[in-house]
Amino acid sequence: MDKFVSLQRQIAPEIVKVLEIRYSILRHVHFYQPIGRRTLSAHLSVKERTVRSELEFLRRQGFVSVSSSGVNLTSDGEIIFQELGQYVRELRGFAGLEQSLERLLPIRQIVVVAGDSNRDPAVKKDMGRAVVRILREIVEEGDIVAAGGGTTMVEVAKAIVPSGWPRNITVVPTRGSLGEEVDIQADSVAVDMARLLGGMYRVLNVPDDLHPETISRIVNEPRIKEILELIKTARIVIHGVGTLEEMVMRRNIPPEEVEILKSLGAVAEMFGYYFDNEGNMVYYTPSMGIRPEDLWGKKTIVVAGGANKAQALLAVVKHHAREALVIDEAGALRILEVKK
Repeated sequence: MDKFVSLQRQIAPEIVKVLEIRYSILRHVHFYQPIGRRTLSAHLSVKERTVRSELEFLRRQGFVSVSSSGVNLTSDGEIIFQELGQYVRELRGFAGLEQSLERLLPIRQIVVVAGDSNRDPAVKKDMGRAVVRILREIVEEGDIVAAGGGTTMVEVAKAIVPSGWPRNITVVPTRGSLGEEVDIQADSVAVDMARLLGGMYRVLNVPDDLHPETISRIVNEPRIKEILELIKTARIVIHGVGTLEEMVMRRNIPPEEVEILKSLGAVAEMFGYYFDNEGNMVYYTPSMGIRPEDLWGKKTIVVAGGANKAQALLAVVKHHAREALVIDEAGALRILEVKK
């Protein structure tokens, strides 16, 4: 297969481009069906004329159906979408890319997903599916799973198929809420995951940006103390990585604190802790939940997408080994550029 793919890339590169655009269309239809041509065109950044032409080909092949409500995949289309996904991995050389990253990073397993999640919303959905596949491999009966918040973690929860999971799984948030949209807070993600896993959940229901004195009082409240202790006993942790710019917005950090963070060289955030390019913790904000040192001995899955997350990811994994990383193609390629 590898030799065939290599020959195809060399002698018929135009076929590779056609395959990739058709796969992208099938992927979007799979996740967003029924979907209109105009929406497809906007998501893919492809001219509507091209989308119309490719959809007509896919319709003639019996892979999609087109109606007034939009485009849907047929049963044959679902099958070809799954099979084509593996072939696209071969075309883009993802196995070699994953091996290159595994040699550079202290991470046991790395999965690269096609595309750029900053440009294509369907990529985050594929990343969610990849995380769930890894979770299926490592989760055991009675496990406690700690889940972070954010838009990508929402897609992780949505990707869970509610069948065949071990019994008595408990899902908890990695931390309190950040005062953002309710749906993307760690508490909400934990609840959604637990329901689909057929397990239980415990949530904090406490903001993560309270005054330090307030936090010091709350952590000793019996209910909060019990949940915090439960969170720290989680065997599996699934979380994202924040860039400085992203966390400034999510945490509504005041300008004077932003200047301090910049002066300290902070480029990444994880659990309220900020790290510089060398992976040194340079600043932290009082918060409730998991701390970086709590990750030792746990099965930790990191999920990060976009080239802008590359430096932040390198910073947070430098001194803490991980079980697995799910990253998009754009982020993976940028890491290789940075590490050259």
